[in-house]
Amino acid sequence: MIVIAMQDFHRGGTERVALNLARHWCDAGRAVTILCGSEAGGLRDQADPRIMVVPLGVPRGFLSRWRLGRAMARVLLSLKPGIVFLPGNFHLPLANALRRAAPGTAIAAKISNPPAPFALARPVFRWLTRGVSAFAAMNEGLAGEMRALVPGKPVAMLRDPVQIGDAVPVARHVGLNLLWIGRLEPQKDAPLALSVTAALALPVHLTLIGDGREAAAVALQAAGLPVTRIAQVADVSPYIAAADVLLITSRYEGGPAVAVEALALGVPVVATDCSYLLREIVITPQAGRLVASRDPQLLAQAVADVARTARPPRETLAALVAAYAPMACAQAYLDWFATL
Repeated sequence: MIVIAMQDFHRGGTERVALNLARHWCDAGRAVTILCGSEAGGLRDQADPRIMVVPLGVPRGFLSRWRLGRAMARVLLSLKPGIVFLPGNFHLPLANALRRAAPGTAIAAKISNPPAPFALARPVFRWLTRGVSAFAAMNEGLAGEMRALVPGKPVAMLRDPVQIGDAVPVARHVGLNLLWIGRLEPQKDAPLALSVTAALALPVHLTLIGDGREAAAVALQAAGLPVTRIAQVADVSPYIAAADVLLITSRYEGGPAVAVEALALGVPVVATDCSYLLREIVITPQAGRLVASRDPQLLAQAVADVARTARPPRETLAALVAAYAPMACAQAYLDWFATL
């Protein structure tokens, strides 16, 4: 039994990837249970019906992960787990409580963001993850950081699966169609995307998909700009397919799956240099640009340059992300689990 321990069905990349992996693990004949605080968050209907979901009545909130860890510890052994999977950094605070509850069960944790972006966070990270048996990093850069940070624990490089397929594009806007997707949180820096839009010296329309704490501030800054904000969508693929450029403005990222989806659909990416994954896939001028500066003028220039670059056949960009095919990624996780 694979037990995925997570807070809820929040519309985030971590949760989407976990549900994608779980579906393919079921396809491979594995039993999967999601042990969660609640079924809230918007992605519940995307859980494969073969997955057993066990909610514990602990909604997301202040210190909820510590309360959830204790609640999970009380029921974990009754599920007879063969392995416990923590699908991202957000869920690492569950590890120590789960270890105390099931000392003989391997706890595998995926690193979905840089593990300790600030030096003072490194001792805290090591303390939080005492109960983790082994880590999976989304790319070689993150794997290297993890090996230096926790030298006594195994670290594997395992890619996130990304659902790659056709998509019928939504209606396009007049001018350059620029797309931004993410949580409206400081890490993602949606205000920078708005500043880039304002700095572009060509007809442009920004579609911004996301919700979060900065929604009110984003709405205020977007007033008067050619921006459409959509809080949530069930499937971002039609919006990606309609875009000319995907813009990523994050301060740091583990591996933005949306960039993989964009290249798979033949859409180039302009991004801040915020992720090792982006350095691995945005490797040709046709694939886009990575910009070391957070200056909106420089990002706007990169967007304009990419918009003027002739678009290659979709297959050319899709080949850059072929390694993220879901079945191969899911099987790699199963092979890793078997070693723990």
